[in-house]
Amino acid sequence: MSAHIVCLTSGGGLPIFTRKRGEGDPLPFSVVASLNGVHMFGKSQDVVLQNTSTQETTFVWKEMEDSVILIAAARGASSNLLEKLLVTVFHAMILVVGIEEIRAPKNADRLKRELRVCYPLVDRLLECLESTSYTDLLGLDEVILCQENFMLQSLLEAYCECLGSLFGCLLLHGCTAVATPSWWSLEPNERKLLKLLIASEGQASARDIPVFLPCKSPGVPFRLVTCSLVAGVDVCVLCGPTPPLSEVEHTAIQCWKSALDLIRAAEQCYPRNFPHAIQLDSGVMGLLLVDQDVGKFMLSRNQTHAEGKKDAHRFDVLRTFYHQGASMLYKNSDAPHAVETYWCSEYHKCHAYRQGNILLCVLYAAAVPSHTMRIITRHTLRLLTSDKQLCW
Repeated sequence: MSAHIVCLTSGGGLPIFTRKRGEGDPLPFSVVASLNGVHMFGKSQDVVLQNTSTQETTFVWKEMEDSVILIAAARGASSNLLEKLLVTVFHAMILVVGIEEIRAPKNADRLKRELRVCYPLVDRLLECLESTSYTDLLGLDEVILCQENFMLQSLLEAYCECLGSLFGCLLLHGCTAVATPSWWSLEPNERKLLKLLIASEGQASARDIPVFLPCKSPGVPFRLVTCSLVAGVDVCVLCGPTPPLSEVEHTAIQCWKSALDLIRAAEQCYPRNFPHAIQLDSGVMGLLLVDQDVGKFMLSRNQTHAEGKKDAHRFDVLRTFYHQGASMLYKNSDAPHAVETYWCSEYHKCHAYRQGNILLCVLYAAAVPSHTMRIITRHTLRLLTSDKQLCW
């Protein structure tokens, strides 16, 4: 797959940045100028050009705040997905420089320099178009379910209270183990971008990064402060001007030093992402648990490297099933009481069951009878959501 993101000023079409992913050369200047020119011509005629496509490539335009134009060009991606991608890219821009600097930049060259910080974020978002990891589910936050979550939740809330913050979360290998209610109140895209920003910074014992929240606080910055507790485990807090990083690190040591064994026990759930004590039916090949209201999901992974390619294919099937079939259970106005759906193919079967705002998608072997899928899916959902210690 080849994908390109171009950002230009609305007034003069001056390039701010371009990013690409996949094979092929960057878009030549003549092509970028043409894509901007056709949009400007439509605008002059009171026509909003949203998207178009050729046999190989889809193009999407989106003007933001009457200040910048974002253009996406990609092969093998739908216009809806590219539009969501452009919105998220714009949120990434706000995250690092704030909305006022984008609405009324004091200097175009300065804006270009400041936005270099968001290049790793944009690059990771472009990976969404071809990745089978958590990043391909735009707007959803990946979580890990473990029996230690209840105790970890208490420790996290005590830690945030010591720092005078309402916003905090504990990340295990990039998955949210527990978070405060205020953290969950953030928009899914905000939580997603904060996690991607942490991942793009690389390994560090502590970080102190100024950020703007694109929806909650686009004009007033917060500090995203993280401390590494053990390898692959970070506790993250959104703070104001105080306390200083040195005090945050000291508080982290005091609050979490007695919980290292608890954290290592919770790590044992990764990459399966739910406790080994929960035994699934042998016909289950993979599962995706989604809470659409909160904007989070849990994806079960296989722990053996030998099964990596099979896992990638299974996740691809589950992702496609969720986007093209199962997600309609949330928004099907023609059948508002629909709670389940399924697909059948030569090699696999997929079944989805919705209970309130919780949706479980399960991938089965083709040999599993359709009526048996319903029983197994409902039983699996009870297993995953009935244990309150899992904090789902």
